[in-house]
Amino acid sequence: MEAMGVYWYLLYDILLDAGLDVWLVDGRQTRQLPGRKTDVKDCQWIQQLHSYGLLNRCYMSEG
Repeated sequence: MEAMGVYWYLLYDILLDAGLDVWLVDGRQTRQLPGRKTDVKDCQWIQQLHSYGLLNRCYMSEG
């Protein structure tokens, strides 16, 4: 999931509460890697980058 604006907060909390391992990544990081990134294909692009081990988690403070 990209940390863009404030839109991700609620979904992030819901997914964590459901017991999922949520990776929050900086959108600037996904755009720095080669490949075409569009709004329509964002989730597939981010998943592919993650599966290749090319993304790092953003730091999330507790609370």
